[in-house]
Amino acid sequence: MRALVYTAPRQVELQDIARPVPVSGESEIAVVAAGICGSDISGFLGHSRRRVPPMVLGHELIGRRPGGQRVVVNPLISCLRCTACLSGAQNLCENWRLLGMDQTTGCFTEFVSIPETQIYEIPDELTDRRAVIAEPLANIVHLFRIAAPHPFFRMGIVGGGTMGSLALLTALRLGVREVLVQDVSDVRLDVVRRMGATLAANVSTEEGRAEACKFAGHGLDLVLDASGNSAARQAAFDLCRPGGLVVLLGMSQERSEIDFVTSIRKEHRVVMSFAYTPVDFERSLALLKAGEVDLTPWTVEMPLEQGQQAFDRMTTAPGATLKMLLRVN
Repeated sequence: MRALVYTAPRQVELQDIARPVPVSGESEIAVVAAGICGSDISGFLGHSRRRVPPMVLGHELIGRRPGGQRVVVNPLISCLRCTACLSGAQNLCENWRLLGMDQTTGCFTEFVSIPETQIYEIPDELTDRRAVIAEPLANIVHLFRIAAPHPFFRMGIVGGGTMGSLALLTALRLGVREVLVQDVSDVRLDVVRRMGATLAANVSTEEGRAEACKFAGHGLDLVLDASGNSAARQAAFDLCRPGGLVVLLGMSQERSEIDFVTSIRKEHRVVMSFAYTPVDFERSLALLKAGEVDLTPWTVEMPLEQGQQAFDRMTTAPGATLKMLLRVN
């Protein structure tokens, strides 16, 4: 079967690999389309220790069962037996695995074998371009569930990419009063402005930094770092009010130096959010089915055969593209 194989940093190739054989409890899914995630891009660039060539990347997929039913897949597979799983925190499973990571083949290929527990049927009216964000949106549903913001909160989002944009769209449905999104890309900032951000500030300029600081005033109630680099993490703490909540989601850097003394004196609360549970995934799907969250205007589709061009575009010149969809079948 055809598969897009990550062969070296910044290089993927279309190859022929063996078709998977489902084991007990699994179903074979014919992949219709698959999304490129930020973590796939990290692997493609050679920045991920858990994505080592040669391997098939990808974990956001829409497919069909052998009977033809359209499905999406929760790609975060947990053991269902450890203490974390039994307590409902499957994202913290001791033995979790993800499609397209470590030894688990991803979905940039024609067929995958998936545990039945991970498969969700979807209606035909939920298009591929909308359904593909079920997995990234589940991350956002999870972070807001554990952050539990109060009504009419003021929020800051550091990073206006896919996750920051999804956080903005979700916050607007949770009753956020005002939202600041800061980034260094005018293109991304124009997108979040059209999505409903109260202020979109380009903090690569002195004027943009001053605008963001003025908007934050004495600080925002909840600030999300959706980027994960050191500057973004510190910015999240800087924007947060005394007694406010900082949520760390981005993972682009493993280590960062933070001015913790200032944050201790401000009594900042910190929540670190990782992935999602099956409940979060189901709620994400409910939002998509209801048409309440949609990135379709900023989604681009390319065939699997043009995988190299798709990755090159997302790493060098994404423009307003927030989601890249690879058409497989």
